[in-house]
Amino acid sequence: MIKTYFSAALLTLGLALATPAAAQNSYFFPEAAAGSFDPAIPTPEKFLGYPIGSHYTRTDQIVAYLRELDRVSDKVSLRVLGNTFEERPQVVATITTVANQQNLDQLQQQRRALVDPSQPAPDYKRLPVIISLNYGVHGNESSSSEAALLTAYYLTASTSPETQQWLEQSVITIDPLENPDGRDRASHWFDQSKSWPVVTDPLDREHTEAWPGGRTNHFYTDLNRDWLPLTQPESRARMAFLHEWYPNVMIDFHEMGTNSTYYFEPTKPLSTENDLIPRATYEVLNVRLAKYHAQALDKLGALYWTKEQFDNLSPIYGSTYPDFQGGVGVTFEVGSSRGLAQEGTNGVVTFPFTIRSHVATGLATVRGAVEEKDLYLRHQREFFASALTSAKKFPTKAYVFGSAKDETLTNRFLDLLLQHKIQVHELGKTVTLDKQTFEKGKTYVVPTAQPQYRIVNSLFEELTTFHDSVFYDVTGWSQAHAYGLPVSKQKNTSLVQGAPITTPKALVGNVLGGKSSYAYLLPWTDYNAPKALVALQRAGVTAKVAFKPFRAGSASQPTDFGYGTVVVPVAGQKLPADSVFQVLSRVSKQAQVTFTSVTTGFSVGGIDLGSNNVRTVPEAKAAMLVGAGTTASEVGEAWFVASQHLGLPLSKIEVSNVSRAPLGRYTSLVLVGGNYGALDKVTVDKIRRWVQEGGTLITLKNASEWAVKQGIVKEKLLIPASGGWVDTTAVRTATTAPTTAGKKGKETASTAPQTSRRTDFVDQEHEGTRAIAGSIYRADVDLTNPIAFGLTDRRLYVFRNGTTFLRPSRNPYATVAQYAATPLVSGYVSKANLKQISNSAAIVVSKVGAGRVILFADDPNFRHYWHGTARLFTNALLLGPLLNLPEGPASISAEEE
Repeated sequence: MIKTYFSAALLTLGLALATPAAAQNSYFFPEAAAGSFDPAIPTPEKFLGYPIGSHYTRTDQIVAYLRELDRVSDKVSLRVLGNTFEERPQVVATITTVANQQNLDQLQQQRRALVDPSQPAPDYKRLPVIISLNYGVHGNESSSSEAALLTAYYLTASTSPETQQWLEQSVITIDPLENPDGRDRASHWFDQSKSWPVVTDPLDREHTEAWPGGRTNHFYTDLNRDWLPLTQPESRARMAFLHEWYPNVMIDFHEMGTNSTYYFEPTKPLSTENDLIPRATYEVLNVRLAKYHAQALDKLGALYWTKEQFDNLSPIYGSTYPDFQGGVGVTFEVGSSRGLAQEGTNGVVTFPFTIRSHVATGLATVRGAVEEKDLYLRHQREFFASALTSAKKFPTKAYVFGSAKDETLTNRFLDLLLQHKIQVHELGKTVTLDKQTFEKGKTYVVPTAQPQYRIVNSLFEELTTFHDSVFYDVTGWSQAHAYGLPVSKQKNTSLVQGAPITTPKALVGNVLGGKSSYAYLLPWTDYNAPKALVALQRAGVTAKVAFKPFRAGSASQPTDFGYGTVVVPVAGQKLPADSVFQVLSRVSKQAQVTFTSVTTGFSVGGIDLGSNNVRTVPEAKAAMLVGAGTTASEVGEAWFVASQHLGLPLSKIEVSNVSRAPLGRYTSLVLVGGNYGALDKVTVDKIRRWVQEGGTLITLKNASEWAVKQGIVKEKLLIPASGGWVDTTAVRTATTAPTTAGKKGKETASTAPQTSRRTDFVDQEHEGTRAIAGSIYRADVDLTNPIAFGLTDRRLYVFRNGTTFLRPSRNPYATVAQYAATPLVSGYVSKANLKQISNSAAIVVSKVGAGRVILFADDPNFRHYWHGTARLFTNALLLGPLLNLPEGPASISAEEE
């Protein structure tokens, strides 16, 4: 029976790949009548020269086909939104009637009445419904972009009365390549690896992409989780376009495992849906649209499922952000062939079959949105009106944020808010709130009573109560905590004054006091100070850093300079004094930071500039292990910080090449989370010797576990045990019984036999209750440690999504950051894991010979937006080599253990 199914599937593949355009149309558009397509519109097959589904189409070919549709049809207009890091264009095709095409700007203005409650209600009959079909945000989920070509062709070429009605009543935007760089990485792999005849074996190279795969963009960023933080150019361009139209229906096309069928929403009721969103979004609009998707797949005889796995919890996704804009966002997932054809539990999944499923649901979306147009338009109007009602009930009426000591990060957060179309006001007077000083002109106020209240809430608020305990991704996404800026919640709007600002402040760097004959100072508190330091060093300027604070300037107008202040002496430079000043002037403008000239090394207070506590910073020569075994997203994050933020060349060394790498040329070596089992004993010993000879090893998450278990450091890991903590040394030498869990999910480990409990098989999905579901925690950080230089508050917000638990060091000076006794700030964590996190170490520095290992229990660069801890990572890269720990007490008693 299975062989028969395989044969039938392969026959279908053969027909789809080898038949002429008419047969291709009948396969992908089975309901379309023969002759119902305008012959003047070229099919994708005719334009490309091969049948869709027989080859993976490159991004340039996809763009070229849509340009051709734009050329031959007045129904189509193609727009370039921007370019990717690899200089590929981001395009969006808008498809509607010729009359609508001529009035797109006017239509956008008319639709403003839907999102602005202050305007009178529009005439809903005259407004088009906006449908946004977005494809390929994960580059190796490749059927979607092929489906985009066919869908664009159908909407342009179909002469059926129904299609004409669709175009009259809607404006349809098609983003065929949400991730062009990842798409090409994947398409090259699949096309280079395919065979004739096709190989359906799941273990064939065609179906097993090499690291890092094509899912992510250039810096290995998952763009489907970047809709709220907007760290990547693709996301920022896409967000600007979304806020031009505010789609009523927005679909994100994906692929899932080969053994799955087809998924569309609704999601599991209540359990992973956001309480900020009106129930009508989930229970009425989403359910109504789902009927059209079901009908389309029923006609194909395609299996599907709903209401089980994926969630609508946070606005980080392309299928959830529209829900926060009065629209309906939907995820489509098709079981993937990941190649031309692959065996699965449902038979052989073929590339044309997956494409056809996406074409069917895409067209069904247009049908449903047009037929239910009035419902979707009225919902959007009511959504933004209800935002004001919800804000009135919410106790916080305004958020004050910003730091006069870090205008760069404050400005960056302001820019993020403005990209989300949030109303922001400049603070009109200096105030002290919650023991924090907010300076006039350098801090901002965000009222909650505004149409974007739900996004404002998502950016600033904590969330610790959930309907379920099984989650698809993160449960803590507050950007205010991620940036680590001072924030105060206000219960009134007295500080909301003046008109909202529309653009971020233009920061201009300079050198206060002009040219100096003695020295220049740069506070380390500005987020761009490390970037400036790297630029100075690369220009040949020697720079020092202050390990203690001081006060400089005149006695009447002194300025305080804190830990980490960069000191650039004029004497002792390889460059002449004029050149040093010119470099500083240029770097100050590029990094938008302010240097201060001083004419004496004698400080008004604190250390003098010639103190031994002002130490020369060696130019960073950093490397990172990459490739098979390492976590690609964490590699991309560290790479992004070094490249895009610091301007620091970071050598990416394949794990397989470490054995022959000359480690002596590097000051720092980064190991992100992953599996380093491929490193043999000789290579591990090589890394150990390099550290002992003065190297700085920086480890993240389970790479820190690896360093402990390899004996590179003498620090200890923590695992849960009955009555307290057990370190890994004891565990490795014991005969440990299986872990057991009680009714409340409280885990224990014991060296004695245990009685296992029974649990109903169906309850296995609740294993998620033992997770750390991407949540936010509070830690105490030592501001005097070089790893924390630049921070001004001992409260540190840390993001956790892993289970590496570090024991606070025996050396009392070595625990840089330690979790609070009650650390949870936002997100979900099981009670057992919360107990493990409490009072454990977040960052530990361990002295190893002449070198050191800096162990992070978590990923400080999480998804490029966790700036509050990313600056600790940059400190580790740049200042880590200067970190020489005192030994501390010779020993600690057993009781203290």
